[in-house]
Amino acid sequence: MKKTVFVLVAIVAALVSCDKTESEKNKSGEVIPVLKNDSTFFSGTLLANASSGDCETRDTKVSINYTDNSDSVSITIFKAKLAQRMPAMDIVIPGINLNNKNNVIVLSSEKSVPLAMGNEFPAYTVTGFDGEINGDSLIFSLMFGSTPTCFGGKILK
Repeated sequence: MKKTVFVLVAIVAALVSCDKTESEKNKSGEVIPVLKNDSTFFSGTLLANASSGDCETRDTKVSINYTDNSDSVSITIFKAKLAQRMPAMDIVIPGINLNNKNNVIVLSSEKSVPLAMGNEFPAYTVTGFDGEINGDSLIFSLMFGSTPTCFGGKILK
């Protein structure tokens, strides 16, 4: 009976330790990014250059929502503010293309209609989305309608 319990504990421990990590090292020791199934979270600064002035939001959380065997992701920006007088809201940007080039995950999209509060917001159509995940860092820039916006942050562990 004791032997069976020890074997079961060993199996559970092995399964728990097999979870994907946020980054791995290649043969030369460089950190390469790895997206976890479902979502990978980052924290950083969101900067929007609205016509009413710059709006900087620190400690902004962003998730990359990924599914195995997918060549696109959706990105959620939590409590985003694109202008000083705008209320903070969660914004989802669907259909971001995903490519892996030289151990860097490249994110891009020419056009995507964002979602917020359960609705599409075509007035804030995302254009020119360009970003990358390199090691444990995420950076991206885009246009929300006519508002240039960028984000830079690190993976949450």
